[in-house]
Amino acid sequence: MGTRVRTAAGAGRAGGRVAFTARRMVGALFASVAAGLVVALLAAPVVGLAGITAKAGADDWLALPENLNVTALVEPSRILDAKGNLVATLVGEQYREVVPLAKVPVVMRQAIIDIEDARFYEHSGVDYRGMIRAYLANRESGGVTQGASTITQQYVKNVLIQGATTPEEREAATEQTVDRKLREARYALYLEEHLSKDEILERYLNIAYFGDGAYGIQAAAKRYFSVDVSELTLPQAALLAGLVKNPTAYNPALHPEAAVSRRGLVLAAMREHGHVGDADLAAAKAAPVGLRQPPRSTDSCADSSAPFFCDHVRRLLLDDRTLAPDENAARKLLYEGGLTIRTTLDPVAQGAATSSAREIVPPGNRVAAGVAMVRPGTGEVLALTENRDFGEVADGQGPETTTDFVHTKEVYPVKETAFSPGSTFKTFALVAALEKGLPLSTTFMAPACYTSEKLPRKDDRGKPACYANSDPNEAGLFSLTTATWHSVNTYYIQLAEQVGILKIAEMARRLGVKSCRVQEQTANLRSDSPCKGTNGVSAVDGSFTIGSNEISTLDLATAYATLAAHGKRCDPRFITSITQRVGGADRPLDFDQPDACEQVLNPRIADTATSVLEGVINQGTAAGNGRIGRPAAGKTGTAEGYSAASFAGFIPQLSTAVTLADPRGPTMYPLRDVLGKRVVYGGDFPTMIWARTMTRTIEGQQLPVEPLPPPDNTQPVAPLGVVPNVVGKSVPEAVTILQGSGFAAQVAGNQNGVVVAQNPPSGSQLFLGQPVTLFVAGGGPFQVDDDDNRGRGGPGGGQRDAWDWFFD
Repeated sequence: MGTRVRTAAGAGRAGGRVAFTARRMVGALFASVAAGLVVALLAAPVVGLAGITAKAGADDWLALPENLNVTALVEPSRILDAKGNLVATLVGEQYREVVPLAKVPVVMRQAIIDIEDARFYEHSGVDYRGMIRAYLANRESGGVTQGASTITQQYVKNVLIQGATTPEEREAATEQTVDRKLREARYALYLEEHLSKDEILERYLNIAYFGDGAYGIQAAAKRYFSVDVSELTLPQAALLAGLVKNPTAYNPALHPEAAVSRRGLVLAAMREHGHVGDADLAAAKAAPVGLRQPPRSTDSCADSSAPFFCDHVRRLLLDDRTLAPDENAARKLLYEGGLTIRTTLDPVAQGAATSSAREIVPPGNRVAAGVAMVRPGTGEVLALTENRDFGEVADGQGPETTTDFVHTKEVYPVKETAFSPGSTFKTFALVAALEKGLPLSTTFMAPACYTSEKLPRKDDRGKPACYANSDPNEAGLFSLTTATWHSVNTYYIQLAEQVGILKIAEMARRLGVKSCRVQEQTANLRSDSPCKGTNGVSAVDGSFTIGSNEISTLDLATAYATLAAHGKRCDPRFITSITQRVGGADRPLDFDQPDACEQVLNPRIADTATSVLEGVINQGTAAGNGRIGRPAAGKTGTAEGYSAASFAGFIPQLSTAVTLADPRGPTMYPLRDVLGKRVVYGGDFPTMIWARTMTRTIEGQQLPVEPLPPPDNTQPVAPLGVVPNVVGKSVPEAVTILQGSGFAAQVAGNQNGVVVAQNPPSGSQLFLGQPVTLFVAGGGPFQVDDDDNRGRGGPGGGQRDAWDWFFD
């Protein structure tokens, strides 16, 4: 229902406030004065006629203000997904859904009229006969036992209450005085001249309060019976009609006996006026109340089908100074403005992401799994979710100390300071190297431990230290391609020496990473910087290359989407439009929207990087869990000390990132002993969630198979080397000799023992980078997985801790 009134000239004006200009009704003056006198008698039944005259009534009537301002009805805002489905209703103090009278069943209209104003369709807004009847009853009882307000007058009262902006105005709208009754009567008479009876009834049914926070008949039907107003039955309609007299005293949830008694009075009134037969009356009186009140939360997003997405959209709009000048104004608009907020959320993708995250890492586990999905080429965020229930933790503790691992209100996928990306960040070094002109055949000897003079590293004690691969046996010659497939840290540190740390940081920002932790340190020191005081990246921060600086999961999905879109970056887009219903039309509202997409990278370079990342899934660190039955590209990541694990990957139509960590503190609570795994790598849980999410989304959206760019043909042929003789050497000494010759080592036996045999034997020719198996007396098979669990020993099968001493 829009706020629309016919003026004397017959024209209508829609808007937030509509003014009714009250003409002096000379012809009706006598009736008006009489109405004022009777109202006075009703207000003071025991006072009598003392001091009240017809002249005084006329003077009071003519002194009333000429305009009645009708504010737009307070309505909650709706968040819709990309298909138009309701995601959430942002409900404030008033829950209301405006409906046309045609949607309200006749039985509901009859019930409210029969109990509140039986002569509604006969009087002119003020029921003089009813007022005289009430006056006589009140005079006889010595108190106010009957009222005489018509539905039109009740509507006026509700309008004045809703339009009150100060305590004084609210008090004036509800005070028990002759002035208020006169004011209501005058406006009621005017409204009856300019609105039809059905228009007045429609407005009344949408503004009346029915208790339990429900304003309007549609909200009441849903709140008490979980049905649309059009589905109300006779017993339900009678119960709701009885509520408006006293919504608290007759609330069926609080006072069921009083509610049933009041329902009986409504049914009797309907029978008296011929709207209910004897059989229907008996059946309705005998019917149980039948309340169906769905549980609801104080936080609207907690009841949403996509709560974490809802919460982020809400936060975006509360912070949006284009939409409203301050947060208070934005909050009022969101919760009372009746907005329709259309979003990019895809129900298929959201369902796939949520179910996959919760299946792989069920709620109740201390580890949080966050998922973000973006559409390449548009920036539309299709899914944003976690493996937890949205809501306050039961123990009331903060996220750092809580022991409730089922609930959270933190939207981890959008928090830029939450978790480190690990080796998923190497992709930015890969792209920066390609842009610098380095070919994929760029080859370095990557030892197990590499000391860099350009990018010096220190340990926890401040002493010089080397950069290490997670697998101590991982050493040899690697190209840019193979080092990416197998996520070789010591290769990428040497690559960073060639490319430059700040160039890699600039590439990350260009592709879509907005975190303050990838800004240059000097930029973060400026007084006008939004990142002032945040630790940025310095030119000698070598660990930055392998993912030590925190960024958000959403940034990862966005950046990888840039590669999927051949170098076109589209910033994340959550909202497509916001409209507000005014009168009978939807008025679009301005809001802060992302900039237009921008080509930030040469398509050839983006496609070359994609061809490398495809190999990560086909034969690299994600080969065990990342295949989805069609061409896909991505990168695993395991942060230092197993503080976080992640996977980011894409097909041409979808880009998805997954991050796992303990939100109480990733460093203090690393990913150890999680769901039966000794440690968690990017190649297992995150990749499993990614693959399941992508597969279900692809199937649900019926996406056709699209090819990825063809592979680059500049790969070198790995050279052969002669295997040295390490029999009789200790294991550490043998590993050092083999790595120095360009080979990896695989130990079978006690790592503290002596090598008694090797395979291949000394003097054999073997491709550099391949492993030589060392057999050690007194032990069984022993092997070590790399940082992303590429599967030599199966998921979680590594023995990294046994080699920690080797790098001290």
